[in-house]
Amino acid sequence: MVAIGRRGVGDDGGSAAARVLTLLHRSGPLTRAAVTAELGLAASAVGAALSDLTELDLVRVGEPPRRSPGAPAGRGRPSPVVEVNPDGPVAVALQLSADRMTVGLVGLDRRIGHVRERVLSRAETDPGVLIPILAGAVSDAAHRTDRRCAGVCIAMPGFIRESDGFVRSALNLGWDGVPLARHLAGTMPTAIPIAVGRAATLAVLAEFRYGAGRGATSMLALSCEHVGIGGGFVDAGIPLTGAGYALEAGHIIVEPGGLRCPCGARGCLEMHADARALSRAAGRRPDRGHAGTVAEVFDAAAAGDRAAGEAVRVTAGHLVTGLTSLVNTLAPERVVLMGFLADLYRAAGDFVRDGLMASSVVARTGHIQIVTGDLPAPALVGAAERAFAPLLREPRTALPAAPS
Repeated sequence: MVAIGRRGVGDDGGSAAARVLTLLHRSGPLTRAAVTAELGLAASAVGAALSDLTELDLVRVGEPPRRSPGAPAGRGRPSPVVEVNPDGPVAVALQLSADRMTVGLVGLDRRIGHVRERVLSRAETDPGVLIPILAGAVSDAAHRTDRRCAGVCIAMPGFIRESDGFVRSALNLGWDGVPLARHLAGTMPTAIPIAVGRAATLAVLAEFRYGAGRGATSMLALSCEHVGIGGGFVDAGIPLTGAGYALEAGHIIVEPGGLRCPCGARGCLEMHADARALSRAAGRRPDRGHAGTVAEVFDAAAAGDRAAGEAVRVTAGHLVTGLTSLVNTLAPERVVLMGFLADLYRAAGDFVRDGLMASSVVARTGHIQIVTGDLPAPALVGAAERAFAPLLREPRTALPAAPS
């Protein structure tokens, strides 16, 4: 991971074209003069890079910004605006959770299109059944556009060896030792680069770069897509990854002797603070695809129902316990809650905030902010970041040929 500067691009010794493309991808449209100043490159180097990127259909050069009426005229010719080509390549981003998959196409401008979601039955989570389903979803998404596909990334929970897309373990799917990227590559009709990443880490990196983490030096984030809880930590732009399973926040013990977790322990955070836990606490059956049930509990609590309100407080209390351990250990500048946990925080924000301040001296001393995520689909954005990484490093060689 490259150390990033003010706009998110550092001097890593890469080609001028790579640095220009990465800057425009992360920052959005800029004037050519701003690109030159930001990267500290010679104007001639930026001009050559933009020429190459335009020829590759990766960048579009537009008209200079209009001068507001009455503004003084500047010296020389106005600088044109440059941006990533909105009709350029796409990445296929697929998020896999314990009970559903979501797939979409993401451009270099981070716009997401052609989103399809499918709820998975328990039988469909078996690797032998699910991998062909994933391959079909990826192929279908890639054929929904005539734009070139730069790559594919599967964002999923579990212990992932990202170097080759090997899933060491995915507890809530029941997977153990599955070479997912290799199996997918063997079923795809074309040689599209396939990556597999840990969903929580990808979502956290997306929020840090483009969402609720912007402006923060360090950020802890917890995410929950109905079943299970994932976590991630970014410090100075660098995500904590360990060997592919760092910060398994869902398996912090918050209730000793509590419910048995698929990991083998009792009382894990994800057993007591995910959407299933809220449903159980409210006396509802935590079925698969139970988003409607959870919404009913939140609505009832907001309307003053005592049982629903107590269920929200119990679930939020376990979240506070988990956050206390994480904040005391990592001392983040900002805490971001995503998915179901964002809904839980919106329903019990004062309870969570006051509870954390009461139980964590680090939170009190560091004046830590707690916020909800900004991005509607952070795991898809993060997966696209991973899929685009080779293109951003080597734009001249990493892009597949245009379809004939």
